[in-house]
Amino acid sequence: MKIGVQMYTIREHLKNLQEIDASLKRIKEIGFDMVQVSGLGPCTADELNSMLKKYSIEACGTHSPWERVSDPAELKILIDEHKKLGCCQIGIGIKPSDYPDSYEGYTDFIRKINKICDQLEGSGLGFGYHNHELEFMKFKEKCAIDRMIEECPKLEFILDVFWTQAGGKNPVDYIDKLKNRIKILHIKDYRVCGRSRQFAEAGQGNLDWASIFARCKEYKIPYAVIEQDADFMTGDPFESLAVSRKFLMENGYWNI
Repeated sequence: MKIGVQMYTIREHLKNLQEIDASLKRIKEIGFDMVQVSGLGPCTADELNSMLKKYSIEACGTHSPWERVSDPAELKILIDEHKKLGCCQIGIGIKPSDYPDSYEGYTDFIRKINKICDQLEGSGLGFGYHNHELEFMKFKEKCAIDRMIEECPKLEFILDVFWTQAGGKNPVDYIDKLKNRIKILHIKDYRVCGRSRQFAEAGQGNLDWASIFARCKEYKIPYAVIEQDADFMTGDPFESLAVSRKFLMENGYWNI
């Protein structure tokens, strides 16, 4: 399993081409050579591909705008862009708000997901869904994510272990449930501060990383990316990425 950076972590440093270039240089210097693309300012696929090659960084996938993914004409363009970048997956970061948090809302969303998966058939790309805690809400006695797993057989999952824990479930159980349907795993720790939960650098929270990475190795999950939305220990997301990488390396989890 190759470990990289979810670029959303450093989104405040990606607002133009110069910042994107400088940020890719910095994460390469920290020791990463793979990213999941998200949170970028104006940047074409050709421009990004040039910068990735400049620093010998691989792109495993993206979080792409729903308005593009859901439009059949735009999805064809996205397919070409992802092939330029060498990505294996087109992903989205959350269920769009135009689908209500209800049983019926998920029914309509599932129907659309399956249409997108059908359009990607034969392209060499998968469609990935990144969970938050909302997918663990129950409607008619069933968690929404379990319906998505069962009713979207071609859908891949970008399982986020923090949000799975926040949804009241054990991330290990969902890695077991999804197995090789996880192409990209999101790494961020779950820390309790007072009476509030916080995002945390890997190893600085309460998640059972030994069990998580044992499952990753068992199911041969190909990619994992460190994503920390906020709550950086030093106030600097790059330094937080370095803290997470150090923990993963020292504990034998780096590129297992």
